[in-house]
Amino acid sequence: MSSPTAEIAPRFFYGWVIVFAAGVKGSFNVGSAVFASSVFLVSMQDDLGWSRTLIFGALAVRTLCGGLLSPIVGPWGDHPWAPRVALPIGSVLFGLSFMLVKWADTPLEYYLTYGVLGAAGLALTSNPILEGVVLKWFIRRRAQAIMWMQVGPPTGPMIFPVLLTFLINAVGWRDAWLWLGIASIAVFLPLSLLVRTSPESMGLLPDGDRPGEAPSASGGPRRGSPASEYSFTRAEALRSKAFWMICGALALSIVGLPGFQAHWVPYLVDIDFNREVAASALFVFGLGSVSARFVWGYLTARHDIRNLMVIQALLAALGVLFLLTVQNAVMMYAWAIYHGLTLAVFFQLQTLLVVTYFGRRNIGAIRGVMFPFITLGSATGPILLGALYDWQGSYLVPFSLVTVLWLLAGMVVFMTRPPKAVDESVPETGAEAAQQAPKAEAAS
Repeated sequence: MSSPTAEIAPRFFYGWVIVFAAGVKGSFNVGSAVFASSVFLVSMQDDLGWSRTLIFGALAVRTLCGGLLSPIVGPWGDHPWAPRVALPIGSVLFGLSFMLVKWADTPLEYYLTYGVLGAAGLALTSNPILEGVVLKWFIRRRAQAIMWMQVGPPTGPMIFPVLLTFLINAVGWRDAWLWLGIASIAVFLPLSLLVRTSPESMGLLPDGDRPGEAPSASGGPRRGSPASEYSFTRAEALRSKAFWMICGALALSIVGLPGFQAHWVPYLVDIDFNREVAASALFVFGLGSVSARFVWGYLTARHDIRNLMVIQALLAALGVLFLLTVQNAVMMYAWAIYHGLTLAVFFQLQTLLVVTYFGRRNIGAIRGVMFPFITLGSATGPILLGALYDWQGSYLVPFSLVTVLWLLAGMVVFMTRPPKAVDESVPETGAEAAQQAPKAEAAS
């Protein structure tokens, strides 16, 4: 005979709607920003005569300005209704920043539309808001939720380079920007209207748990429940050594993601692959990256996240060296699969590490302070590597720099230890509780 609590339990947990919306936004953000700039590069250079440094400079403005707004908008992700206002407005601005590039004839117009307007849209739909909301909906099933959310970003290189290459060939680069903006609004605006800040705001519990769930056998709060997890305030997190070490590792490693990825198509074209073949390599990378979410998601439920991040950094560094050895199509696709399995999963791991160390209640505010450090690498990476290429006429030096930065990031993560709970009365530190919860779920 079913219990009363089972009868009132929802058949479908609304938190998965939030995960889906965040995943779609991740796909558009990665595919329509970093990889879009890469695919549009050659056509815009041929038509406008602009350098790679100038074109990637607008991406730097977009990323840097959007990230610098994160400490302001990040706490909105913790607010009961702010995401429901910020996300729809940001979705419209995000799409308009692409559409208006169609009419940009000067660097100033390009920087104002794609760069400044895009930064506003990016900030209002940023990870500190969406990611913070997702993390509030899950505790015990957090690794699983982040795994599915992070399936979205790697579909960006699977979809957008091939689609945009087709559009550019069919209608020209200007109209391709226009249709990219229209598609962005049409897809993400309806999804943004579905987002709710927390399960408590809808009368639900994290993970889809039932009201009146029994406590643990010891009589205390069940492990992985909201009561068992200590959440740092933003001020407490800022006073911890772990916070600043994580920020340093993020700033180092992020150069090896958007900065490095933005130069894949130009590099492959430089070594005599045509643009269509280069775009197909990004599709293969995306397939590997999607698969990696499930592989690493399985590992995060069973192994220490910090150690996994160190391993990932070492594998990412080897992948950069692998790219420099590519000489034919077979090697190119082998590299794409390898890097797909080892590179972009960084986002999945660092998200779990931060919420494991600092808890869920104030995660939007805490991540908001961290994102300028991520933004620093994202904004300077493409333009720095582009400038080094313009100076050297080769990708050997810029890609070697990326290798060194990944190794340094892995070293910093290795030296980072969990912070201690400030409130001495709680039974466990937030880090200890959160580390044990996914493992307990996996064991069950």
